This record gives sequence, structure tokens and C-alpha cells, in this order.
Amino acid sequence: MSTESDDLRRILTAPSNRRQLLRGMTITGAGLAFGGSILAACGGSDDDAGSTDTSSGTDETSGSGAPTSGGEPPSDVGAQLAELLGVDAANAGAGLTWELGSVLALTGPGSFYGKTMTNGTNLAVKHIKAAGGPDINVTTLDHKSGDAQAGVDAMRDLIAKGVPAKLASYVDDLGAMLPQTAQSKMFTLDGGGGTSIFGQGQPYFYGTRAITPNDALPGALKYLAETMPEAKSLGYIVWDLGEPTNTQIKDDLLAKAEAEGFEFNGLYETYPVGASDYSTLIPKIKANLPDVLIAYGSGQDPGHFSSQWYTSGGDLCPFIGFELTPDGVNAAKGAYDEYGFTFAADYFDENVGVNPLAKLFLSEFRAEYGEEPDFYAANFYENTLAMWDVIRRVLAKGGDINSGEELDAAFQEDLSAASVYGGDESTVGRYEIDPVTHSVIRRPMGIFQQKDGEITPLAYFDINGDDFRLA
Repeated sequence: MSTESDDLRRILTAPSNRRQLLRGMTITGAGLAFGGSILAACGGSDDDAGSTDTSSGTDETSGSGAPTSGGEPPSDVGAQLAELLGVDAANAGAGLTWELGSVLALTGPGSFYGKTMTNGTNLAVKHIKAAGGPDINVTTLDHKSGDAQAGVDAMRDLIAKGVPAKLASYVDDLGAMLPQTAQSKMFTLDGGGGTSIFGQGQPYFYGTRAITPNDALPGALKYLAETMPEAKSLGYIVWDLGEPTNTQIKDDLLAKAEAEGFEFNGLYETYPVGASDYSTLIPKIKANLPDVLIAYGSGQDPGHFSSQWYTSGGDLCPFIGFELTPDGVNAAKGAYDEYGFTFAADYFDENVGVNPLAKLFLSEFRAEYGEEPDFYAANFYENTLAMWDVIRRVLAKGGDINSGEELDAAFQEDLSAASVYGGDESTVGRYEIDPVTHSVIRRPMGIFQQKDGEITPLAYFDINGDDFRLA
């Protein structure tokens, strides 16, 4: 390996201003992943999770088995939230009951994600009630970690129940739910995977997080250009998501890398979602080492790859991943901590969550669940608040909050919402969605590293690497 690559590896593994890794990262699960196109690990458990109705005033446990402390949050939490969001009490929805669907991975390899997403949703439901909003009954159904038929069945149940809106993951269950979402006019926010590429522009469906790795790659490459300008060639390993998705992802990644001044060294290998054995992939990489390897995968996959990559021997180049999750940490078997794992994503922790809404969310999540929230919990917390924002818009016009069509129209009037990301110590952050693609066009991201049990922010940026700055 070249001297430049040796230098780059030292950069990517150097500790700097670290903080302790999020507490509670011992829960295992398998990769939801939010990929450049289809999210989620393939397959799933045959266990039946059924559905669970939860409301803001109950002590019920969520459908994912996530514990709740029960009862109402302190009254000052509601007052704080109402002030931060600029809530008009006359249109807040107090005394009303509203039905919300949520279709998540409650069983199967992505069950960890269903749990943390449900925790974020349930906390927001409580806070909305405390802030003078409606009682929100959440019907949580299971798509079994990417099982298309399970998603179709869940949609059938929600439609029969007359649910006007839902929270989603796995890009509406690998796209299988998108036709029913449009036909039923069910207003939908996907904070688990965004729109991906194949889900862009779908009616009634909006992705509220960055497309990964596509949206994160430019910022990651700006970081490399700043810290190791000698590194020019890139190789890629990415999930095999089938055609035409594979080609769409490849073309977009290569174009974005070229725009940042990087060369493609010819290495572009796909591997199965949920793979745990990389014995055939690693020799292909070693036979054509780039200066930097772009390694797209999610859930346990990056951990398995990292463990085998660093124990395979021979000359290795550094690599950049795109998601850190507890199950990935476990799958790495200590490789993340020993060698370092550098990843680019719209990641949430206390270094990112500095705005007043983020601080409220962090403190209340810790009090409610006794652990640190991950970015999926953060995303579903803010998406549930976004649902309330849309409800208030409809009520202000004297409309029907049980009409998905009216909810969608109200959202399209201002395609932005309050966020726990971005902002500053006195200003609540906001994300913004493109009216054509229905993907985020403003979403704070960064490049981070885990090493020695700690996470270090290395740089911050927005979509397409805008507003890039070193941490």
C-alpha cells in the first residue's frame, strides 16, 4: 500500500475530542439500512407481531416490545414543546382523537429498528398530548424486516381502519406499499430510509432523511480532500439490490465522486444484503486496492465486513462506511474499537443535538427509557411532531384531519418541519423536502468515527456536501 494510504489510515483512525459511545449499545438486531435505494436486510422472521394500538394517555407497551414508563410527562415539557414549535392553542387539537399508522420491522433481523423507532414515536405522542395536542392512537404493524407481503397486509389493515396517515420504514417496505399508499391517499413520512432513489416522487410519500450513501458521499469526499489530498482513487462495495436499482446507484455514486475530483479504479462489487461471510469479496478488493474503499451497507453488515477485513492479512486500504448501529458494533467483534470505523451519515448524538428541541428530546428520552437515543428514535420523534404540525395546519383552515388528501395538501404548502438536527443553541433546526423528488434537500450530516468505545465527530456538512466544515 502506498505511503499516502498509510497516512490516510492514520487520519481515519486518529482519536480527537472523543466522547463515550452511546450507552445501551448492547442490543442486537440486523440491518434496516437506508441505502441508496432499497433499505433493509432481506428476509425476516416468521414470528407474528400483530398490531398494537397505543395512545398518548396509556401505559401500554409498544408493538415492538419497547418499554415505556407510563403516565404523562411533566407539564413543563408540554409547555416547552408548545413554545419551541410556536403552537397556536386554538388549533392544537386538544380533546380530539387522531389515528396514526406505523409499519415497522417488529420481527426479523431488523427488529432492533422497530423497537427504537417505536420508542421515538411513543415519546412524541406523549409530548404532543402534554403540549395541548390531540390524543394520537398509533396502530403499529409489522413488515417483518422487509417482507413485501407483510407490508401489503399491513396496508390493507390500515386502510380498513380508515387511518389517514402513517410513519414508515424500509422505503415503504421495499416499495411494495407505495401503490396502496397512493391509492388510499395515506399521507406518509419515512424517517427510516427516506425515499431512496426508487421511491422518489411517489404520491403521498415523503422521505425525511438523507439517501444513503448517495447524499452522504460528497461530504465524505470533501473530508478526504481536506485531510488527505493525495488520495484520489476510489473503489466500491455496495449492496446488491437488483436492477435497475444497482445501475442507478452506481451511476449516481460515480458521477458524484468525479464531481469531487476522485477517480474510479474499476473496483465495483455488489454483495447480498445481510451477508455475514466476505471471504470471496475481500480477495477481489485486495487484487485491486483503491486509495479509499467506499463500503455501503447497513445493520450488521458493516460490522461483519470490518471484522473480516482487518483480520484477513495483507495490505489493506482504509474504508468509509455509512451507518453505525448497535448490532453493527456487536458484529464487528471489537474491530471498530481496535482499528476505528469511519462513517458518513445523518447521525444523531449529543454533539449534533444542540438545538433546544434536540436537548428536550435527549433529556426526555433518557428519562423515559434509561438509555441514549439513536438516530432512528430521533427521526421518528421529529416525524411524529411533523404529523402534529400538519394536523394544526389543517385545523387552522377548518379542514378534516382524517383526510389524507387534506393532510398532504397542507404539508405541500410548506415542505419543511421542525428537527432535532441542525439549528443552534437558541434555534430549532428544520429539514426541507423537495416538491418533485419528495426527498430531503436540507438535512445536516457529518462524518464520524468510532474507536476505543468512543465516537468522534470529524466533519459536518449538508446534502451534497454543502456547508462543509471540519469538526
